[in-house]
Amino acid sequence: MDFGRLPSIDHVDFTMPPDNIHTSTILNSSRVASPAIYIGCPVWADKGFVGKIYPEDASEKNFLKYYAAQFNCIELNATHYKIPSPAMTQRWMNMTTPGFKFSPKVPQVISHAQNLGGMLGLMDEFLEAIAAFGKQLGTTFMQLPPHFGSNRLNELISFLGNIPHPLKLAIELRHESWFSNATAFNELSNFLMECNHSLVITDVAGRRDVLHQRLTNKTTLIRFVANNLHPTDFNRLNDWAERSASWINEGLEEFYFFIHTPDKSLCPELANYFIAKLNTIAGMRLPLVTIKQKNIQGDLFS
Repeated sequence: MDFGRLPSIDHVDFTMPPDNIHTSTILNSSRVASPAIYIGCPVWADKGFVGKIYPEDASEKNFLKYYAAQFNCIELNATHYKIPSPAMTQRWMNMTTPGFKFSPKVPQVISHAQNLGGMLGLMDEFLEAIAAFGKQLGTTFMQLPPHFGSNRLNELISFLGNIPHPLKLAIELRHESWFSNATAFNELSNFLMECNHSLVITDVAGRRDVLHQRLTNKTTLIRFVANNLHPTDFNRLNDWAERSASWINEGLEEFYFFIHTPDKSLCPELANYFIAKLNTIAGMRLPLVTIKQKNIQGDLFS
């Protein structure tokens, strides 16, 4: 993910901001007995996984099967470029377990259109395609382009208002105006709350404003962009483990955490570090990824 990436992070303030003032209101209820925690990567077809978390002789056609044996979800970026056919969806499902979740990205032909209102027919086609995932359909997310500003608020609300409410949809905002225009941001957030949709939270070096910490329901989808095992990656994961545990204790019901880093083969190490921290802080028993070779010296989990 190139959005917000910097050539140097030496002077970035990675301090996690406090929760948005409305977040505690959303979560202010008793904790569910078993919150659903999903931690995964943005790709399964990374050859760097072969011999590390996949068998040495793994063939590419079986990568998803091996990925699903290690992770319980995937940020499904393939749908950003093409609406999957029923045969493709079924093939993906056949290679995973029933508890595995797919979080598909809305096709860019829709999300990046000059007029969202003209994309409702294609959106229906996309929704019909991903409905085939059934209970394996996780939160779907719509990544708006960097040029989609808060001046298009009414267009966005009108578009979202025509989407069936049972769909779990998260919106990723990128244009700076959403975060400088509190009125527009709050109006959109309130609308999403009414429709039971959510906002993607992105943690990336070059755009700290998109780390808005605003929840609009009891599901959250976080896109964490690391920097190839830089020491700050682990400090940030520590902060996320603390914040996630707090949200879970307050009543968060469903949590998606997708790990990005320029060298995707390093995602398992980052996932394991985060899982171990979350297990300790939140009292979870989430399984670690089985890594056959280490890319980090020393004990990450001390």
